[in-house]
Amino acid sequence: MNIAVDIGNTNLKWGVFTPAGELVGLIRLPAKGIQPSKPFLRELLRGQMLTNRVNSVASEDADPPPMTWRIAQTGSFPWKEWQTAILTIRPHDKFKIITRRHIPLNIAVHTPQKVGMDRLLAAFAATEKYGDPPTLVVDAGSAITIDVVQHRTFCGGAILPGLVAQSETYPRISEQLPLIPVSDTFFKSPPLYPGKTTKEAIYNGLYWGTIGAIRQYCDLLFPKKQDVRLVLTGGDAEYLLPGLSQVLPSQKITHCDTLVLKGIHCCFAGGVVSK
Repeated sequence: MNIAVDIGNTNLKWGVFTPAGELVGLIRLPAKGIQPSKPFLRELLRGQMLTNRVNSVASEDADPPPMTWRIAQTGSFPWKEWQTAILTIRPHDKFKIITRRHIPLNIAVHTPQKVGMDRLLAAFAATEKYGDPPTLVVDAGSAITIDVVQHRTFCGGAILPGLVAQSETYPRISEQLPLIPVSDTFFKSPPLYPGKTTKEAIYNGLYWGTIGAIRQYCDLLFPKKQDVRLVLTGGDAEYLLPGLSQVLPSQKITHCDTLVLKGIHCCFAGGVVSK
């Protein structure tokens, strides 16, 4: 068993993978405000999400079976502090940091060293999981990235503000424009249009503006509507999926919330990603 760790700006996610590439446990934590105390870590590692199908991940035996943690960091989460705390509980575990040289993709941009690790890992996992037709990978997190990958080559893309970042701009434009929180309650279905109140109009702009940007980018890149797959990932992907399904062929849209984790695992697993 191995653990893949995706350290972002908003969340830390880790998942337990079998050697066959099956994700059998997942934990998501906010990137700020949690301290890795021994009691908290013991409960976390012993919790149902990790031990439901994985025996001895958090065993209290004197010599628990070692695990390998594969870490990709793009945010400011204090992982070193967590690693030190984990080693006090599981001293035989190993830790490997993912770098660009571990990702078997060609990177066809001007400054490959500046491309975010999460973008590359998502593109790599999409290629491994879905094959090699032209693919747009949309990662909807703190920022929304729209990246092109084909022929095992990362071709670059576009970066938009995430839904939360967009919503926070409205009160700065005018006192008459309220802050619209991005939450499950508000975004559980696409908004009806046109908006009949200021709040509904902002919701329309946030949601359909983002949907329109993704669709337009797809049309610009692939105007002949060839066989292009759109792969959605990230914390806000589930909000965007219904709207994108209205404006793009739904059979070519796939949602995989753990795409970056799968990319991390796959980098050290010889191309093994569970279908």
